[in-house]
Amino acid sequence: MSILPFTIDNKKRILVAGAGGGYDFLCGLPIVLELESQGCEVLIANYSFTNLNEIQNATWHNKRLLETDSTSVLPNSDYFPELLLSKWYKSKGINKSVWCIAHGGVRPTLTSYNYLINKFNIDTVFCVDGGVDGIFRGDEYDLGTPSMDSISVISASLCDASDKIYVCTAFGTEGAANEVSHAQALNRISDLMKENALIGVSVLNRAEKPGNEFISAMNYIFHQTEPIKRSIIISTILASMEGVYGKVSVHPKTEYNPPWISPLTALLWFFDAQNVAKMKLFYEESITSAEVSDVADAIDRARKSTSVKQYESIPI
Repeated sequence: MSILPFTIDNKKRILVAGAGGGYDFLCGLPIVLELESQGCEVLIANYSFTNLNEIQNATWHNKRLLETDSTSVLPNSDYFPELLLSKWYKSKGINKSVWCIAHGGVRPTLTSYNYLINKFNIDTVFCVDGGVDGIFRGDEYDLGTPSMDSISVISASLCDASDKIYVCTAFGTEGAANEVSHAQALNRISDLMKENALIGVSVLNRAEKPGNEFISAMNYIFHQTEPIKRSIIISTILASMEGVYGKVSVHPKTEYNPPWISPLTALLWFFDAQNVAKMKLFYEESITSAEVSDVADAIDRARKSTSVKQYESIPI
């Protein structure tokens, strides 16, 4: 069974970019592994939380785009997940760069996307988000962490690639404290289905090669990461793949508010990125944003000018 719910030409050159959670690029790794197994050339990028200005043995390609690899070094810090993925590839005999996009609004982020697209003749972009908040319009009860995810999906939607796909995963992870409403997330998915913007859904299966390799990579990365600093999102996906069900704490930070883990957590939802972006109430105002704060302000204005929904539970 393929991770992708559609076929893709093995001659294509592809960019898989993490949307904005620091570890979101790792949520896209199963897609990368599937495409690489088909013979595609795949670049990995991430809207990064790493202290990029202090990294050594790395190359700046513009003011907010840094190319790192397994030889890169970040002194006096143990947070550098992009390095750990490059090292995992190196342990398999593969040299793999991870392109780190520094925090910024849509304008600089789009510039970085287009740099990679034009430099490497990329024709397909996957923007991957761990969580469901990236598909929100802006009038939901709680938006989760909307600014950076929105910057990434809007940038992906506007980039020069011919095919632009938004992917979300880890359903159930963000609703532990009854904040992010997954009923409202399903409502948004229904809205996107009305626009024929839901491309398909697939499942991460540990019995299949991409799923098994994903688990191997995450075990490698987690082995070199303190438990408290491991990704909550990735931890829940791995638990779901192992058949864990219910409100279960799989991370030290979730001890008192465990996420609801189910088979839905290991699903990958694929959407047309342009539809996801244009659905946002703050889309037009965000296009010209230079900094993250510009998008945060646009979101605040949008919420003040509309009727914000009450919290909804899934009624089953």
